[in-house]
Amino acid sequence: MTKGILFSSLAAGALLLLASCTDNSRRTEIEQRRAALKHKQDSTLLASQQELAIVDSTLEAVKAEYERMKVEVEQHKAELRATADELTALTMLRMKRDSLQVQWDVLGAKIKYIRQKQQEN
Repeated sequence: MTKGILFSSLAAGALLLLASCTDNSRRTEIEQRRAALKHKQDSTLLASQQELAIVDSTLEAVKAEYERMKVEVEQHKAELRATADELTALTMLRMKRDSLQVQWDVLGAKIKYIRQKQQEN
């Protein structure tokens, strides 16, 4: 009978030890995932900010070029001497401007979202 009690005590002790090790490894895993998430957020935020700076400067240059070309084409249209190539070039530049504007908006929203998530944590 003593052997049975001793064996059950050892088995119960082993189970408690195993459970505490599992709990500790889960905590460690959770902390590792939190650290990885923070690192991912930081690196994504930095990359997005750098990309936004490039898109912003490109967008400003394209906007200025579009406004310059638009004045010129409007003048040619008023004088009835606008060419198809001129009108096409203006349309293509407007499309590029609009595309860059969408990209700028998306990057800005992405940065805002990452900052919001970082504050929550």
